[in-house]
Amino acid sequence: MAPWLETELCTSCDECTKLNPKIFAYNKDKKAYILNPDGGPYSALVKAAEKCTARVIHPGLPRDKSENDVEKWIKRGEKYN
Repeated sequence: MAPWLETELCTSCDECTKLNPKIFAYNKDKKAYILNPDGGPYSALVKAAEKCTARVIHPGLPRDKSENDVEKWIKRGEKYN
């Protein structure tokens, strides 16, 4: 399952873009979207979902299951999918 973001519901809080600007970016309306899901570790997607004040980030599942503590991150991310 690929990560996704409900862009239209974004509140432009800057949490995700500050956390990892290689994964998240803003469109012309200053609404966040996923620029590159492979721009950082899966843990960054989960952390962004946890910090998102609008609760619009869904980390999906990691493509690379070799990341350190990946099972822990999958478990933490479950409630946001």
